[in-house]
Amino acid sequence: MSRTKELVSLLGGVAVAVLAGCHGDYRTATQRNMDQMDRELAAPRDYFVNQVDNAILHDMSLADFHFIPHSKELSGSGVARLDRMALMLDTYGGTVRYETGITDEALIKGRLDNVKEYLTLVGVSMEKVALATSLSGGRGGSVRDALAAQDKAKQQPAVLGQQAGFTASGGR
Repeated sequence: MSRTKELVSLLGGVAVAVLAGCHGDYRTATQRNMDQMDRELAAPRDYFVNQVDNAILHDMSLADFHFIPHSKELSGSGVARLDRMALMLDTYGGTVRYETGITDEALIKGRLDNVKEYLTLVGVSMEKVALATSLSGGRGGSVRDALAAQDKAKQQPAVLGQQAGFTASGGR
């Protein structure tokens, strides 16, 4: 019987060793590299964050989609926008413009009050900040320029290779 116990103990030890050795990451190096590339592509780039911040400096505005519909509460996109805006408002001050299509004055006031409360809670000194119901800010542009750009875009070839004069056979 002692031989059977030794055999069972040995097999049990081998099973534990095999299971412990098999526990881990089964992905190949290529799969791990592809996952890392996917994470890098999804991560925001510094230059993009700076561009967004510059745009926010020119257009410190909120719209109806920054709030939960039919409510004075901020939506997730409203919180995200105010989080980015708060850094600049605290440093430079400015006017936060709320552009809305609603006419319910009590709802508009409630939304502006929530914006003020949120900015205060995240540490913005409201001495340099104003809240207004108005059109969004920013540089804007002429309608003529926008229409010209739209017409030019419509005239562009759909395929990039056609723009350079290449044919389907690869020649010119």
